[in-house]
Amino acid sequence: MYSVVKGLLIAYAVYLACSVLIVLPALNILPHRFLQDHYGRQLGTELILFNPFTLAVEVREATLSEPDGSPFLAFNHAEVNLSLTSLAGNGVVLDSITLEGLEVHLRRQAGGELNIADFLSQNDESEPAEEDAALPGITIGELSLDATRIAVTDHLHPDAYSTHLDGFSLTITDLSTVKPEGQPYQLRAGTEGGGQLRWEGELSIPTGRSSGHLQLHRIDLQPALRFARPWVAFELLSGQLDLGLDYTVDWSKALHYTVADGTLTLKDITLAPEQVAQLPDTGVALKALQVTGVKLDSATKAVTLDRLGINGLAVEGWSEGKRVSLTEMLLPAVAQQPTADTPQTSSEPAGNGWALRLNLAALEHSELRWRSEFTDPALLRIAPVTAELRDLHWPATAPSALSLSLEVNDAARLDLAGALHAGDGSGNIAFALDALPLAWFAPNLPTVLQARISSGEARTSGTVQLLNFFPLSVAADGAVSDFSMRLLGAENALTRWDSVSWTGLAVQPEARSVSLAELHIEGYEGRLHIEEDGQINAQRILAEDAAKSVEAPDQGAPQGETDDVAADLPEAAWTADLPAIFVSDSTLDFLDESLPIRFRAVIGDLDGTLSNLSTRPGQALAVDLKGSVDGYAPVTLRGTASPLQSPPALDLTLHFRGLDMSRLTPYSGTYAGYAIEDGVMTADLQYALENDRLQGNNQIVIKQLQLGERVDSSKAMDLPLRLGIALLTDSNGVIDIAVPVSGDVNNPQFSLGSVIAGAFVNLLTKAVTAPFALLAKLVGSSEDLDTVDFAAGSSELDAHGQGKLRDLAAAMQQRPDLRLQITGRVERDSDRTQLQRQLFEAALLEAGLAAEDIRDRTRAWEDVISDLYGGLAPPPPTGQETEPASEAPSVLQQARIIRDQWPVPEAALAQLAQQRAATARDILLQAGIAELRLEITPVDNDEAAEPFSGVELAVTVN
Repeated sequence: MYSVVKGLLIAYAVYLACSVLIVLPALNILPHRFLQDHYGRQLGTELILFNPFTLAVEVREATLSEPDGSPFLAFNHAEVNLSLTSLAGNGVVLDSITLEGLEVHLRRQAGGELNIADFLSQNDESEPAEEDAALPGITIGELSLDATRIAVTDHLHPDAYSTHLDGFSLTITDLSTVKPEGQPYQLRAGTEGGGQLRWEGELSIPTGRSSGHLQLHRIDLQPALRFARPWVAFELLSGQLDLGLDYTVDWSKALHYTVADGTLTLKDITLAPEQVAQLPDTGVALKALQVTGVKLDSATKAVTLDRLGINGLAVEGWSEGKRVSLTEMLLPAVAQQPTADTPQTSSEPAGNGWALRLNLAALEHSELRWRSEFTDPALLRIAPVTAELRDLHWPATAPSALSLSLEVNDAARLDLAGALHAGDGSGNIAFALDALPLAWFAPNLPTVLQARISSGEARTSGTVQLLNFFPLSVAADGAVSDFSMRLLGAENALTRWDSVSWTGLAVQPEARSVSLAELHIEGYEGRLHIEEDGQINAQRILAEDAAKSVEAPDQGAPQGETDDVAADLPEAAWTADLPAIFVSDSTLDFLDESLPIRFRAVIGDLDGTLSNLSTRPGQALAVDLKGSVDGYAPVTLRGTASPLQSPPALDLTLHFRGLDMSRLTPYSGTYAGYAIEDGVMTADLQYALENDRLQGNNQIVIKQLQLGERVDSSKAMDLPLRLGIALLTDSNGVIDIAVPVSGDVNNPQFSLGSVIAGAFVNLLTKAVTAPFALLAKLVGSSEDLDTVDFAAGSSELDAHGQGKLRDLAAAMQQRPDLRLQITGRVERDSDRTQLQRQLFEAALLEAGLAAEDIRDRTRAWEDVISDLYGGLAPPPPTGQETEPASEAPSVLQQARIIRDQWPVPEAALAQLAQQRAATARDILLQAGIAELRLEITPVDNDEAAEPFSGVELAVTVN
C-alpha cells in the first residue's frame, strides 16, 4: 500500500514539475510562435497560466494582430476548465469556457476576402468530405462570452461601411453534443445607437433542435441606411426597429423552422433629401408601422400576418414639369442600364410554393401634402387618409375586401369600398366622390385658352368592375353644380350652370362604348359675345398664338418613327348613346358690340328635351326645345340631327314668334343704314344637312315694319331699302317672304351666317332692281308692267294696255306704300309722221273742206291741194340739174308732198307724251289707286332713253 501511495506521490510530483517546467513555458511560447509561423500574426499576452489542480488554462490581457500588424482582437481574460469527468471516456467535458473583455474587429477586405479567412479550414478539393460524420463528444458546463465591442468594417463597400455591437454577452449552460436534452442559452448585445438584442432559448445539438425567443428593442436604423447610402438618395434622420418572435428550428432531418407570435415595429421614421435646398418641402415621416401575429411554418410554406398597421404616415412632395421630388429623393439619380454582361432577372414569380395570408392591413391617421402646377391652390393637403385591406391571400384564392377614405383640403371627400382579387385582378369597387371643387383644376386648361374655371363642384358615385386590374365596366351617377367659366379679364361668366347631373352612366372600355341613361341640364347660361373688333368671345378663348400649337411634324424625328405610326392599325371607334337630355330654366345670352349701336338679346326660359343622341348608324337625335326672346317672344326648335355620325346630318326647324324688330336696330343701322322704329317678326327657319350639303328655307313674316332715322354706316348696303321694303310689304303691312339657302359645308369659304345674309341681300336686290316683275307676280301676270304701249301719234290706249294698267293697279293695291311715277314717251319718227297726218287733215278741214270731201277726194279737195302745193316754196337748187324739169306731179302726189313737209312743233310731241301719261293716270285712278300715289313726271328729252310710243312707269316710296 505504501509503495502505491509513494508511486502516486512521485507521479504527482512529476506531473506538477512537468506542468510548471514544461507545460507552462510551452503555453507562453508555442502559441505565439505557431501564430507567427503559420498566420503571420503577432500574439501578445500578459500571462498564460495552467492550473494543474483544476486542469484550467487561463490567458490574461491577450492581443492578436492582423498579418499587417494592425489590431485584430484583444481580450482581458480567457479561461478553459477541463473536467475530470472527461476521464470517464464520454467525450470531452469542460466545466466552463470563459471569455471576458473581448474586442474584435471583423473586416471584409477590398478584394472581398475576410480577415479571418486564414483561420478557416481549407479542405482539399481532391479529398471528398465525409458525409454524415459523427459529431465529437463535447460537453461544456458553462459557456460565457462577454465582448466589450465587436466591430465590423466592409472595405468592399463604396464608403468603407462600419458598425459595431457593444456589451455583447452570450451564456450557454450544459452545451453538449452528447446530451439529448435541450439546454438553455442566452445572448444579449447592445447595438450602435443604444438598441438591445436579446436571444434566449434551448439548444439540443444531438437531436438537432432549438427553440427560443428573439427580441430586438429600439434598434437604430441609421447604421443600416449608412450601409445603403451609395444606392439611395435620402437621409434617415430617425428611425427605430422593434422585433419579437418565438421560433423553433429542427435540422435533425430536413430543415424545419417555425415562427410564432412575431411582431415587427418600425417607428419614428423620418426620411429627408440629402440636399434639402434642391428638394425642399419633400419628405416621408412614419409614426409607426407594426406587424403583429406573425406565424411561419416551413413545412407548410405558409406565412400568416394577423395585422399590418400603418399609423401616422405623412408624405410631402411636389411635381414641377418632369420633376417629381419624391422620385428624386427615394430613387438613385441615375439608374444603371443593364448591359450584355449584366445578368437579367426574370419578371415572372419564383413559384416556390410559399403562401401568404394577411388578415388585416390598415392605414390610419395619415396624410399627403402635395404641391404641383396642376392644381390651384398648388398645395393640396389630403388628410385624414384611412384604408383597410382584409383577407389578402398570396397566391390569391379569393377576393380581398378593401376600403379607402380621404379628404382633400377639408373640402372634397373620396370613399372606396369593395373587393379585389390580387391574382387575376378581378374585383368590384364602389366609389363616392363628393364636393370636389373644379376650380382646383383650372391650371390643367390648355395654355392657349384664355379662360379660367371660377366655380363648380363635382360629385359622383358608382361602381367599377375590374379584370386584370383594368376597368371592365364603370357605372356611375353624378353632377357638376354651380359651375362657372370666365374669360380672363371679364366680369361676366362665359358659361355657367346651376346643375348638370347624370344617371346611368355606363362605360365599357373593352367594348369601347359609353352610354348615359339621362342627362339633366338646369339653369344653364351661355354667353355669345361679339366684341368691337368683330371677334367672338369663344374665339378669344384661344390665345393669339394658338395656331402655333399645331406644329409641323418634327423634322428631326427618325423616318422609321413616322413609318411605324403610319403602319399602326386604327383602333375601333367608340360608340356613345345618350337617350335622354333634359334642359330646364336655361338661357343663351347674345351680345354684339361690333355694331355702331350695341345689340343684346337673351333667349331665356329654355326648356325641352334632346332624345336618342347616338353614334350608331341610322340613329337620329330628336330635338324639342322652347323658350322666349327677352322674356316675351316665344321660340321653339324641333327636328332631328345626327351630330356624332359621319357625315353629320340634321333636319331642324326654328320658330320665332312676335320678335320686336326695333331691337334689331343695331343690325339694320349697320348693314342697311336705317334704324327700325317698329315691327314684329315671325320666322320659320328650316335647315337640312345631308351628305355635307346644306339646304335651308327661311320663311319670314314681318308685320308693320317702320324704318326710323338714317344711320351713317360704312357697312350699309347701297340699295334703296325703303323701296325694297315697300315692294315686299302687302296691303296689311305684312312682309311675307321665303328665303332659300344652300351651300357645301366642306367648302373652306362656307359660313352659315354669310350664306343666309347673302340670300337676303339677293332677295332685296332683286326686288329693287326688278320691282315690276315682283308686282306682276303678285297678280299672276307675265306682262312687263313697267311700260304700256300706245298707238303712234295717239294718246288713246287700247284694251290690252288698259288691262296691263288694271293689273298694275291690282298689284299696287297689295303694296300700299308704293307710289308710281308716270312718264309719257314718244317715238319721234313714227309719232311725228302720225302727227303730220293729223295736222294736215286738220288744215284741210280748216280750209273749208268737209270730211266727205277729204274721204272722197272731191274736186274741192283737189282745188285746196293745188292751192296749198302752189304756196310751197320750191326746193333750193343743188347745182346738179342737167335735164329740164319734168311734168308737174299729180294731185295725189302733191297731197303726199304737202303732208310729208307739214311742220310738227316739238311742243306737239311733248303734249302727246303728257296726254299719254294722263291717260294712264286716269285709268289707274279708275282702278282705285289714290291720286296721291300717282305722279306724272315732266317730259324730258333724254336721248339715252329708249324711244317708244307709250308711258314708262317707276315705283317710289314717300
